[in-house]
Amino acid sequence: MKETDITLLQFIRQNAQMGTVTLSKLKDMLSDGIVKTIIGNQLDEYNEVFEGAGKMLDEAGEEAKNVNGFMQTMAETMIDMQAIADKSSSHIAEMVLLGSTRGVIKILRHLREQKDASIAVSGLAYKLLYIEQTNIEQMKRFL
Repeated sequence: MKETDITLLQFIRQNAQMGTVTLSKLKDMLSDGIVKTIIGNQLDEYNEVFEGAGKMLDEAGEEAKNVNGFMQTMAETMIDMQAIADKSSSHIAEMVLLGSTRGVIKILRHLREQKDASIAVSGLAYKLLYIEQTNIEQMKRFL
């Protein structure tokens, strides 16, 4: 497997991991409702990409790298701080939309930087991009 594939797969996996961490935290803040259901579905999609990238790295004999614990803790703390004053579905939707927008930017940058990645790996990155873009569209109606 090419170095560009490994680099892109590590990014994809870590991006999806942060998506699962943050969406799990946000989902737990919501009472039952459509936003909670949608976030649950988004969480499943991130898990699928996370596992797919890990499997591809494993098949290449590469060790999958997790997001460091400090970054996870920092993300969770920021979510707690932002939700202290407002745990409404609208505010949670805004937080998801902003996070997914940052995700789109990062994915596009990595795709450009790793333009020589294989079709399979690029395809997984584009799947993650599609998930992020869909998250944005789904959350808009709750603002």
